[in-house]
Amino acid sequence: MTSTAQPRPPASEDPPSRLDEGHRDYVAALARGLAVIQAFTEGSPEMTLSEVAQATGMSPATARRALLTLQSLGYVGANGRRFLLLPKVLSLGAAYLSSMNLRDVVQPFLQEVADRFRDSVSLAILDGDSVVYLAHVPSSRRIVFRASVGYRLPVHCTSLGLALLAHAPQAQQDAVLARAPFQKYTPMTLSEADQLRTALEQVREQGYALQESQLEIGVLSVAVPVRDASRRVIAAINCSTEAGRASTQDLLSERLPALRQAAALIESALLRAPALAHSITAAG
Repeated sequence: MTSTAQPRPPASEDPPSRLDEGHRDYVAALARGLAVIQAFTEGSPEMTLSEVAQATGMSPATARRALLTLQSLGYVGANGRRFLLLPKVLSLGAAYLSSMNLRDVVQPFLQEVADRFRDSVSLAILDGDSVVYLAHVPSSRRIVFRASVGYRLPVHCTSLGLALLAHAPQAQQDAVLARAPFQKYTPMTLSEADQLRTALEQVREQGYALQESQLEIGVLSVAVPVRDASRRVIAAINCSTEAGRASTQDLLSERLPALRQAAALIESALLRAPALAHSITAAG
């Protein structure tokens, strides 16, 4: 008997930008496994099966299969009835850092600013209503929110977040601000949508974002955008210090010019590292 079935067209070599969950190429099991890994946080380093299921929105049976698979692969371990991440998870982030050569492309320019002012300097991208640190040079200050590579901080009360969100597409801004009011970390935290819209407009007009005591009392920072070859903002860098060491005027007169120079050098370096530029652009 001759089959009348039509041959399935070959898959395109060009991957779609984003897949919906119902797309035939969307691997739900992979997505669930990554969601389980991301469910572990500083506040929940060990969780029971039911806690993982609740954190991910999965059924206990689905969460159990994901956990046991990750455990067999060496990414998850168990302490009695509680699950926890194992060091092998670090290999996922290490693969990105090594393949994109972030240390050589970005770190020297951040280090120069950090050495000059003895403050922490970071590069981050926007991810939903958070910023994600891709590079960081720490200071010796004893602050509550000590950043590191891969660390996430709220977009609404950080100079990096304001610098990034101010240059995001309007639809993306609206989606983030629709989740207001946001958590107030200090009495000075901008938490309402109207406050943030005004702040974002000011950032666009002046070309930098300045925050003082919004995430932690006495901590202030200034951030500037980093653009790709098409002048699209794909990242931001900032310099963070303490009120006892510098004033907002010091940030604007000293740190801001240094950050702008570093941003320009990073933009030039990204032209010579297209894979990193493409990665950051895709993430945004």
